[in-house]
Amino acid sequence: MIRLSVLYPATPGSRFDWDYYLGAHVELVHRLWDPLGLVKVEIDRGIGSLPPGAPAPFHAVGNLTFPTLVDLQTALFSAGTELAADQAKYTDVQSVVMISEVI
Repeated sequence: MIRLSVLYPATPGSRFDWDYYLGAHVELVHRLWDPLGLVKVEIDRGIGSLPPGAPAPFHAVGNLTFPTLVDLQTALFSAGTELAADQAKYTDVQSVVMISEVI
């Protein structure tokens, strides 16, 4: 399995609209990528860090799982630009992206 992780840094003064992200954006992800092999979407909401009580370094981490790297690449080439453009509707931070193999 292949995972696309999209991390949203929680920089001072940054904006993150959870309602839009969990509603309209996740719906868009499913509409565009479910037919292309998206297996699972998991979302982490940052609530803290170390030492205990320190703020979370990220607002959110979206983890999207695909069966193969080819499936992920197909999804990215077909609708990655549309999903990236939607990002401005829920945050003003530049996301960090990592592609990994789930082991």
